[in-house]
Amino acid sequence: MEELRTVIVTVIGAILTMLAPIQNFMYAMVLLFGFNFIFGIVAARVNKEGWKTKKALMFFVYCAIFFVTACAVFIIGHFMGEHQQAITVVKILCYLAVYVFGTNIFRNLCLIVPQNSTWYKLFDLCYYMLSVKFIEKFPFIKKRQEEQEAVRTILDKDDN
Repeated sequence: MEELRTVIVTVIGAILTMLAPIQNFMYAMVLLFGFNFIFGIVAARVNKEGWKTKKALMFFVYCAIFFVTACAVFIIGHFMGEHQQAITVVKILCYLAVYVFGTNIFRNLCLIVPQNSTWYKLFDLCYYMLSVKFIEKFPFIKKRQEEQEAVRTILDKDDN
């Protein structure tokens, strides 16, 4: 039993040592995901929603998928001899996660603060910009969206 424990600790130590170059990225993502989770809980409480276990579990599944993907990309890139490029890809994945979860954080902040407050206006503007809703104001984009919706409607009718 002692030998098995030694092997497990050695393997885990070796993996963590290999992941040392992306350690700071992973810490930053844990912090980001933590903020997202906390603001989500607070927004649910403020809006008098009950605890949703499925929603919380899905959040942890998404986090696990991110961490496994980032670590796998780095390890594969490292073994392919592309160490710097692997770090760059992990960095890009982190920026994408910051965008996606940052947008969700601002949405939750809009749900937390009173609607007529200055903070609400600031958070709402940030959410509006991050969620790219301002693009819908351009007429040619609105027309394109309507055309795509018409095509989807036709395709949905054909499926029945």
